[in-house]
Amino acid sequence: MAFLEISFHAKCPLILGRGGFGTQLNDWLLDEGWGSADFLDDNAPDAVGGLRDYPDPAILHPGRPAFVALGDNKLRVELLQKLTAAGYATPVFISDAASVSPSAVLEPGCIIMPRAYVGAGVHLGVGCIVNAGAIVDHDAALGRGVHVAPGGIVKAGAVVAEYAKVDSGEVVRSPWEGR
Repeated sequence: MAFLEISFHAKCPLILGRGGFGTQLNDWLLDEGWGSADFLDDNAPDAVGGLRDYPDPAILHPGRPAFVALGDNKLRVELLQKLTAAGYATPVFISDAASVSPSAVLEPGCIIMPRAYVGAGVHLGVGCIVNAGAIVDHDAALGRGVHVAPGGIVKAGAVVAEYAKVDSGEVVRSPWEGR
């Protein structure tokens, strides 16, 4: 498994997106010792700024961990790239309550929620979300920005195109299975 090693305990993470997923992510970050996050959101009155305010010197601290918790898969990847260019760390978040194989490769900005399973030899592109109770079985490959919704299943060896969503209850079959 590949992830960025950062010393996050002394830092306040930044979350772009104050909706349900951003709030949920903040709960898990708090529970797992990351500290309370600041939010950027265009529509949340308690956010410290809008989505495009990440370069503001009052918010930007080089190396500060930043997560993008938006349902727009393409925008999530775009913002992760901009955050990285601005100097933020875009670490992988793996909930302590998730199961991720040591041989899985997770690119920056991936978020693995509680009770998710990521098997051996899996490759997750930049900014993938594997939500609560989702399964990504061995040797599957997810392009950048893919979101596997709660309870979605990506079977062994399956390939999911970039920016796709695997919805709750949906099963993406292995390439050798009949449709």
